[in-house]
Amino acid sequence: MNIELGDEEDGVLEATLTDASPAMANAIRRSVMTKVPTLSIKELDVVRNESGLFDEVLANRLGQVPFTVPKKFNEDDELHIAIKKEGPVKVKSGDIQTDNEEAEPVSDDIGLVTLKDNQDLELEATAVLGTGDQHAKHQGGTVGYEKTGEGEFKFWIESTSGYSNEDLLASAVEELKNDLESFEDRL
Repeated sequence: MNIELGDEEDGVLEATLTDASPAMANAIRRSVMTKVPTLSIKELDVVRNESGLFDEVLANRLGQVPFTVPKKFNEDDELHIAIKKEGPVKVKSGDIQTDNEEAEPVSDDIGLVTLKDNQDLELEATAVLGTGDQHAKHQGGTVGYEKTGEGEFKFWIESTSGYSNEDLLASAVEELKNDLESFEDRL
C-alpha cells in the first residue's frame, strides 16, 4: 500500500492510494472522519445572554467551532474559553478567548450571534479532545474517494479541524495503524 500526496486546491488535498483494497480505502476514509482527536466545547456556562438566541442554540453554535490542538495537549486536559461582549456587535469565533495560546478557533470569522444595543453576552466554556466516533462535532474532516483503477483510489481531503490536510491524513493513517496493531495483539 502506498499513499502519494497530490495538489491542494481551495483547501482540498488530493491523494492517491495504490496497491490497496476497497476495504483499506474505506478504513482510511473512516479514520480521517472519526479517529483523529480534535478539540470542541463540551460544557458551557452562560453567565448572561441577552441576545435573541436561546442558550441551547448558542451552545450548539459554539459546539461546532473547531479549535487548533496544542502540541502538548492530552486527552485528560481541558481548554477553558470565555466570551464577554456588549452590543451592538456581531460576535464571531475570533472573539473567543482561551487559556492556552496554542489553542484558538480555526477561523476567526464564524458568526455566533448578533447583539443589538444594550444586549450583553458573557459565557465560559470547557473544550476537550474527542473523536468523530464519539460526536460529529469532533469530526476531523470531510473525505471522499473513488476507485480509479485496479487497487488504486483517488482521495479528496478537506480538514474541518485544527489540522492541515496533510497532518489530518497522516494522523488518520497512524490511528488506523494503532488500531490494527491493537487488534493483532488481541488475536
